[in-house]
Amino acid sequence: MTATNDTLVEPEMEVIKTDFYLKLASEADMETVLHDFYKQVDGDPYFVPNTTDYAVDIVGTIQEPTGNTLDGWHVNIRLVGDAMRETVEALDTLHGVEPEVPRRIWL
Repeated sequence: MTATNDTLVEPEMEVIKTDFYLKLASEADMETVLHDFYKQVDGDPYFVPNTTDYAVDIVGTIQEPTGNTLDGWHVNIRLVGDAMRETVEALDTLHGVEPEVPRRIWL
C-alpha cells in the first residue's frame, strides 16, 4: 500500500485463473484434445480425472430448461497449483468458453 496525498492506494492484485470451462465438438474428441489427462494402461488410454495438480469434471451435453441441448461436449477443469497451467491455458485458448451462468461449479 502506498500513500498519495493522504489517500491509501491498494496495489492491483493479479487474479490467477484456476477454473476453466471447455467446449469440445463431441465426446469422441476427449482423448485427442485432453491427451495430457490420459495415461496408458496395458496399451489402452485411461482417463485420469484428478490428481494433486488438477480436477476434471466432465459435464457432457448441457440441457436447457426448454429441453433443447447446447452444442458440444463440456468439460470443466480446476487447477491446483501450476504444474498443468501451460497445458490447460493452451486448451482454454482453443476450446475455452466463458458461460454467463455455469451449469456446474466447483465448491
